[in-house]
Amino acid sequence: MLVQSDVYIDPALGNVSIAYKNESYIADMIFPILPVGKQTGKYYIYDKSNLRRDNSLRAAGSGANEVDFGLSTDSYSCDDHALKSFVADEIQDQADNALNPLVDETELVTDKLLLDREIALASIVTSGTYVTQNTTLSGTSQWSDYDNSSPISDVRTARSTVHAASFKKPNTMILGKQVFDVLVDHPEVVERVKYSQLGVITEELLARLFQVEKVIVGEAGYNSAKEGQTDSLAYVWGKNALLAYIAPRVGLKTLTFGITFTYKTRTVKRWRDEDKEGTYVRIGSDNYDHKIVSVGAAYLILAAVA
Repeated sequence: MLVQSDVYIDPALGNVSIAYKNESYIADMIFPILPVGKQTGKYYIYDKSNLRRDNSLRAAGSGANEVDFGLSTDSYSCDDHALKSFVADEIQDQADNALNPLVDETELVTDKLLLDREIALASIVTSGTYVTQNTTLSGTSQWSDYDNSSPISDVRTARSTVHAASFKKPNTMILGKQVFDVLVDHPEVVERVKYSQLGVITEELLARLFQVEKVIVGEAGYNSAKEGQTDSLAYVWGKNALLAYIAPRVGLKTLTFGITFTYKTRTVKRWRDEDKEGTYVRIGSDNYDHKIVSVGAAYLILAAVA
């Protein structure tokens, strides 16, 4: 029977897991990380009483009018996510000098955990069920119809909607890769930026055009086929566009579209299995919960391209 002392927390492989980041993953750029001290808990939500005008006129000898604010709560639950992989002694012994199977498996498991995290967030923020300020484009209104569509007008509507609901200007635009690829050739976009930077349309130019601080392109992909079946590849972020206000830092009384509550730090454990003659590498304690905390701070454009 495996006992606690047989399980070794490997700091070297842990460093591999922490450092290993696929640049195409954008989840943590959309929902900033907020470390919490407990796996489950509540957070406070202030109402908009501070924006209500109250009569401040005071007659001589009378008291000032009294004001207050409303406070509600919501909860988070940082569920653990973990995966493991097995490295047989024969594989470790036969590996070329350029290979390190334990490191390779650590990177593999880390990548799978990050992909799962990316898909989990994308499924929330590209759903009209959760992002209630949204529109679905179709036919000639889709940005892939270069003759009839107007992405600038659609984004202007999104910006106005977010500001009216939150009094915050959206500072971030998230585009699925297929949407970005269509936008850079859209005549309306090309006409606005054709005299800048050799005519090469970048994320930075789109940000200036759409009046946001940055444009983030979701390039991560995944294979939805089960093991042994023909590969079925797709983009995680689909054919959608999202405008949102994302706070540079999260903390008390901070308005932002969403937060990823995190509990504990990802750890890498390894242990030997004498019966199978090899070593297990397990990455766990990846506890998090993606939460939309200000639905008014975002606007979703679904099916932006055909």
